[in-house]
Amino acid sequence: MTISASRRTGTRPRAAAWDSRPSRPRFQGLLCTIAALALLPAIAATLMRVIPPADDQTARVAAFISYGLLGYLIALGCLLIVVARARHRFVIAVITVAVALLTLCHLAWLGPLFVNDHRAAGTPKFRLMSLNMHNGGADSGKVAQRAERADIVILVEATPSALQDLKPFGWDERFPYSLGDPKDGFTNTAVYSRFPLRQSNLIGTTSYQQWETTVRIPKVGSIRLMAVHPCNPYCGGDRWSAEHQLLHEAVIDNLDQPLIVAGDFNAVDDHGPMQALRHLGLKSATDVAGAGWLPTYPADEPFPPLLPIDHVMINKELTASSVTSFAIPGTDHRGLFATLAGAR
Repeated sequence: MTISASRRTGTRPRAAAWDSRPSRPRFQGLLCTIAALALLPAIAATLMRVIPPADDQTARVAAFISYGLLGYLIALGCLLIVVARARHRFVIAVITVAVALLTLCHLAWLGPLFVNDHRAAGTPKFRLMSLNMHNGGADSGKVAQRAERADIVILVEATPSALQDLKPFGWDERFPYSLGDPKDGFTNTAVYSRFPLRQSNLIGTTSYQQWETTVRIPKVGSIRLMAVHPCNPYCGGDRWSAEHQLLHEAVIDNLDQPLIVAGDFNAVDDHGPMQALRHLGLKSATDVAGAGWLPTYPADEPFPPLLPIDHVMINKELTASSVTSFAIPGTDHRGLFATLAGAR
């Protein structure tokens, strides 16, 4: 017969202490810390999206609102691990659900860019190209090459010499109609078209030239075109807000007809001025075509562009079948090439 050691020694097995606790899963505190650190900028991004800043300094930070999604995804991943391993889950589960809902908000803001609206075309297509030439530094030959398939071209930050350099590439033959008032410096905006331009005017007095004109396109009709370049948030003096407000008012005056507003807006879709334009009925051609998220700035760094601040906006009387971005040596912006048509 086998006798246990405890019986041989006359001792009893030791029971667990009455106040002992099961050991906590490892790294719970670290995961919660990472989640909290990721949530700080993410929540700030959400607040700036819901309550858009009007001052220049905060507007610079708001340019990165879209990246709040990354913070939420990191936090959500950490919290899901924590809640799965936690013994008391109620509080952490509530926080996780809240973070999941905020993540869905950011996905809902970005998601439409990847979904084609299927807005049917009722006219032949035409093509528009927009490019910031970065103080006239863009390679003229490459610009002319890109414009070979375009019907309308908008060039901002163009210098007189940069526009003159386009002529040897058959520019005037391709685009017999033009609009602009080239002055010394790089504050010029120029519009070139294969079709007649009329009723052309400067849009107020702004840091960079901004133009409005009417393009008469065969089998499409008259389209009001606004070539825009509001000052960026680094200009100071609240010029960013003031010039966007001026643009907003000009758009209101042209909503009774097919309308394109294109150029360097110095604003991302999440900025207040862009939201205000959408409330007026304008929509990004990128959104209509489901072309995805197309950052255009900065394009001259070792890393990819981070901010989509160049846009082609259209109202409901027009549609877009494609929008692509392209690189040109010598400029810090990627250009946009949009295929548009009258909507059915």
